[in-house]
Amino acid sequence: MSNFSIYMIGIVVLIVGLFIAGNAFGWPQSYTLIGAVVLLGLGILAGVTSTKRRDPPAGDPPSNPPVR
Repeated sequence: MSNFSIYMIGIVVLIVGLFIAGNAFGWPQSYTLIGAVVLLGLGILAGVTSTKRRDPPAGDPPSNPPVR
């Protein structure tokens, strides 16, 4: 399982917790939905920035020359 998948599972668990808390405390459903969308967006941003592969700097030669 990739790191991004683990991030998304964690965010989904957090959003489910938000819905449960909203129901228990009697928050308006619109507030809960807005919070869920914000959490989902922040989770995607955090997941992508921490799991993306870094591009090698331009101009650097390959570290392993081809074998002949």
